[in-house]
Amino acid sequence: MSKRFLPFFICLLAIAGLRAEKVYDAASYGVVPNTEADVAGLVEQMLAQVKAESTDKAVTIRFAPGQYHFYPKDAAHREYYISNHDQHKVRAVGIAIEGFTGLTLDGAGADFIFHGRMLPVSVVGTTKCTLRNFSIDFATPHIAQAEIISNDAEQGITFRVAPWVNARVTEHGAFEHYGEGWAMRPGWGIAFDPTTRHILYKTGDIGTPVHQVQQIDEHTFLAPAWKDSRLPVGTIVAMRSYERPSPGVFVSHATDTRLENVKVHYAEGMGLLAQMSEDITLDGFCVSLRGDNDPRYFTTQADATHFSGCKGKIRSV
Repeated sequence: MSKRFLPFFICLLAIAGLRAEKVYDAASYGVVPNTEADVAGLVEQMLAQVKAESTDKAVTIRFAPGQYHFYPKDAAHREYYISNHDQHKVRAVGIAIEGFTGLTLDGAGADFIFHGRMLPVSVVGTTKCTLRNFSIDFATPHIAQAEIISNDAEQGITFRVAPWVNARVTEHGAFEHYGEGWAMRPGWGIAFDPTTRHILYKTGDIGTPVHQVQQIDEHTFLAPAWKDSRLPVGTIVAMRSYERPSPGVFVSHATDTRLENVKVHYAEGMGLLAQMSEDITLDGFCVSLRGDNDPRYFTTQADATHFSGCKGKIRSV
């Protein structure tokens, strides 16, 4: 190489080095996929360390493909006030991204599974942050899916809950759906045609009076007070309450946030709630079932996306 080009070449290398983005592998912090182990505490420690090292430099945190489980006990606990959701003083947060500039969190197709009641992902007080290539779901959704197996005008409706639904009768005779650290007594539901999987004709939010039931077997219950001639045998009902503790993704006081190929399969609130933020891009973000063979008939408890007090440009492509 000519000596006259050498300083220019060195300068280019120096600039490239300054712009090089550092990549952190989650596995280096013990966050490995395809085990039942709780990774919530490890993820919180990883984010704290990366933030301390990165300051204002652009960095990528990369997960290995696979399934990861998050539990409330060792998760980050944050006091957030979330628009259009229930106001709980403290929430367990699976992935709390706070105060970063230039962070990319790349799931590489990872499947993030949450347990109990949690806020899966928060993006708060950030600039130019990107979430990409992962899905959000819960091990036990807070909606009780059931099939109508008998509808008698006098005796009431007999229904069978889906195999993954944990259900019981309380000491006062009410039907109760429960999971890790929570219990739900449904009062409403959405009825679906089992053939088309569309909402049943001439129904909307229907009442599900299951305050007095008789348990027939592990999964089958008779509700004498539930009488609705619109619900033929075979109808699938997603029974729920009006609780909405947390969205799947919470964005607050953030600037230039991108979500790319992020899927929310279930959340007990909205899919995405963004508030007091500027310039948000959704590229391949969706709230959806897991596919054509997903036995569930529901996704989130409320809106797919909701923007409150935001400004700038909001794009969904």
